[in-house]
Amino acid sequence: MAELRFDKIQPKTEEISKLLQFKIPIIATCRKGIYNDCQRLKILKIAAENKTTYIDIELESDKNYREKLIDIARSNKCKIIISYHNFNETPDIATLHNIAKQAKTYNPDFIKIVTTAQKTEDNLQILSLYEKEKNLIAFAMGELGKHSRIESFKLGSPFIYAAYASEQKSADGQMTIDEIKKILQQ
Repeated sequence: MAELRFDKIQPKTEEISKLLQFKIPIIATCRKGIYNDCQRLKILKIAAENKTTYIDIELESDKNYREKLIDIARSNKCKIIISYHNFNETPDIATLHNIAKQAKTYNPDFIKIVTTAQKTEDNLQILSLYEKEKNLIAFAMGELGKHSRIESFKLGSPFIYAAYASEQKSADGQMTIDEIKKILQQ
């Protein structure tokens, strides 16, 4: 499986379908920043029409954009990941459950909640979501959150986000495929 971050690779429109020709499941993502919502919608629509497996849609995105993209994903039989990212901290448990509740209103295939560990206890907080939530991908970023990625998989996350090589890491605390394999084999 691979995640294609279209905001990072910035392909030309005609290149998008070529990037989706892999014989593995693909998560199509296009975060805010480089492209406006109209451009992101166009990119992810092409991905959906080319049978990407998953479309990752940010909970924090504009409601109109989010709802249009959900309709596009569903009409193309793509699975939906509603994601939330906090690059500063790990909110308290009540807030985390509220985020999950908001994400569920869109009836996604998976809810992804990613926070940043500022202290080791933040790992326990984010991982405690697995006690009540289903179809969940939840872990903490940052060096302190590194092992929450492995624990999330053990608690039921369908997959772990990993880099192919060290120089390709897209977030603090992200491990390579080889590092994860080594840990899981212990």
